[in-house]
Amino acid sequence: MRTGASDLLLAFLRRDAFFYASYRFGFALDLVSVLLSTATFFFVARLIGDRALPSLAAYGGDYFAFVLIGIAFSACQGVCLHSFSQSVRKEQLFGTLESVLTSRVSFPWLILASSQWDFLYAGLQVGLYLGAGTLFFGLALPAANLAAFSLVLAFTAAAFLSIGLASAAVILRFRRGDPAAWLIAAASDLLAGVYFPVSILPEPLRLLSKLVPMTHSLEGLRMTLLGSAGVADVLPQILALAAFSAVLGPLGVLSLRLALDEARKNGSLGHY
Repeated sequence: MRTGASDLLLAFLRRDAFFYASYRFGFALDLVSVLLSTATFFFVARLIGDRALPSLAAYGGDYFAFVLIGIAFSACQGVCLHSFSQSVRKEQLFGTLESVLTSRVSFPWLILASSQWDFLYAGLQVGLYLGAGTLFFGLALPAANLAAFSLVLAFTAAAFLSIGLASAAVILRFRRGDPAAWLIAAASDLLAGVYFPVSILPEPLRLLSKLVPMTHSLEGLRMTLLGSAGVADVLPQILALAAFSAVLGPLGVLSLRLALDEARKNGSLGHY
């Protein structure tokens, strides 16, 4: 990495860390929210009890572990979908977008630098969910295959960041939120198995769920964390996520480039 690029990443990271550190109450609220959500689903799992549920057999039969992974990585999905667009919006509001783009800084580096704190914070939130589940509610992941889990997580991030690029293009072009990203997030709650296994859905919805990247992501993540699955076991999920990335990545880059060219031509980079 060039020195200028690394300096840019560090400068944005310091700026955003300082910004969030000035709102400690916000972090406290996030922590309370994580604990409340974890406790809620712990008691929902207690309601289900130890009854054998065939739909959970592939995940160890523990609904609490199943749903906690779902909500933790669903939050992570939200960051991947919206971080780039929110970063562009933030730079517009700060009045720095146009000035930075007139410098030697490339736009991809700009949105990456401006989004890195969000990714770090999303990772922290996942850690808080799993940590709270382990410390206070007896969550155990003794059979987790961390190597396979990391691989699924990497392909998950690539798939959702591809969508995030297109969402950033919408902000640049229309200076409004991206309804498609919102729809994907909402569809994931219903179709991707965040709160319940996909197998209990009616056949038409099960087929539709295969078009949602989060379906393949959660399946792979749960298999590796709860079922000790190796890379070969989650290869179908990895290939599905790779296919989403291969299709959506170039589309996202192209749409972002077109939106940036249009904004420069119209002189609307600093408008919001």
